[in-house]
Amino acid sequence: MKIFKILKSMDVFGAALFQRVDQNAQIYKSIFGGVISLLIFSSSLAYTIWEFYKWNTYQLNPKISTFLYASDFSLLDQNYGILKINYWKDNIDTIDPFENRILIPLISYTENYVVVDTQVLKFSNETSYNGNQFLIPQMKLGFSQINGSLMTTSEMYIYFVKCSEELLNENEKCASQEIIDDFFKQPLNTIVMQIHYNQLNSKDASIEQSVQEFLIQVEQENCYTLNTYLQTTNYEVRNQFLFGEPYYYEFVNGVQIQPQTNSLNYCKQAFGYETYSVIYIEMKGNQFKTILEYPNIADILANIGSIVSVLYMVRFIIIQLNSYFLHQQVISDLISFYYPQFQNIKIFRNWRFQIIKVQLKNEQIDIREYESFYRNIKSQMELKMTLLNILYEISRLYFLIRSIKIREEIERSHQIGISLSSIFQQNNEIESTPKSTPRKSEQLLLNNLDVNILSLTQRKLQRLESIENEIPIEQNDFYSVNSIYS
Repeated sequence: MKIFKILKSMDVFGAALFQRVDQNAQIYKSIFGGVISLLIFSSSLAYTIWEFYKWNTYQLNPKISTFLYASDFSLLDQNYGILKINYWKDNIDTIDPFENRILIPLISYTENYVVVDTQVLKFSNETSYNGNQFLIPQMKLGFSQINGSLMTTSEMYIYFVKCSEELLNENEKCASQEIIDDFFKQPLNTIVMQIHYNQLNSKDASIEQSVQEFLIQVEQENCYTLNTYLQTTNYEVRNQFLFGEPYYYEFVNGVQIQPQTNSLNYCKQAFGYETYSVIYIEMKGNQFKTILEYPNIADILANIGSIVSVLYMVRFIIIQLNSYFLHQQVISDLISFYYPQFQNIKIFRNWRFQIIKVQLKNEQIDIREYESFYRNIKSQMELKMTLLNILYEISRLYFLIRSIKIREEIERSHQIGISLSSIFQQNNEIESTPKSTPRKSEQLLLNNLDVNILSLTQRKLQRLESIENEIPIEQNDFYSVNSIYS
């Protein structure tokens, strides 16, 4: 039906028919080509395993893009102890102004630049490497959109004021004037502010922590101020296998400091207490956004494919060599069809691949004569291998057959073939012929022996002497004269 023909023409998986080189192989292959193929396959497999190993262990560098970004800080965690404050002690005898109630740490929170809450900063349970306790303020930083720009509208002030009874709990007293004087006589009175950062390790997208310390001097005559602007980074991590949503993180991982030195009177007017040090804290409205794009399975396969393609460039050289050796083999086999003794010729070459000796059985042949013979016969065989020459020789065979057979008899060849009855019921076929001519009937009847009688396989398996008795006497002279196996 027509629909079947249309469907058949649409088949994109058609198989081409390839003529075999010989009975054993459809494509010519060599040992050298097999060795190179094994090396290429092994190298490709090893490289594939190595690439997947590096991918699985995060040894492949990601693509990193960084740019400024305006965030609403919805992912920012402010309660993991970003700021930690303590007094720096170089020895045990150093007077700690917080433990001895010389200085009281206060913290004020603002809303729209107005102080809304002030409280005494209490000690935490964490201790520094010097052994004294940390002051860890609760972070309250807010943001608002003002004229289309994101700005910090909630800030923090941490300031250290001279102890007064109103700032203490019951049964607590400020340090005596003598202790206060001894404290200010100490060298290097310093308050340490630690800022704890979180950041992503670009190697495996793991969260890492780091600490940066800033020092604030405490002097009786001045009020030192650190304007602290926290810098945040928004991370977008793309490490999916193939598809999926990225992961987002937001961390404080930087700071900008503006130090100032003010008079005690300036700070007292600002905070209402005799203040020696101030830490002003706010968050920058813009932040850095970093995109970490790790290779996915498609990138790995593309990388492997590009390297394997380079390895397969060797394939072109091997194909050319195999093509050359195939041509030489076919030429040699074709020559042996006409000169059966050619396959018995042994050629010896030196390390430069030059012929140094030619031998047929035990007889040595002159090298120049052999080379001249081989050049001539090779050119003839190459001509015979062309399709046009094959078609021409077939046409000549028809004319020869036509010269001894009439056209009607040749046309009858389309009606004959090997009957299956000759194989399964050969005895019945012979009995149906006249008994006076059993030998002639047997010779005329086609059977399975006729299939390979002229094939190359028959030439390799059967010696010519084995068929001499079956050749008519009038043709025996031709075979005897041209026999090379007798």
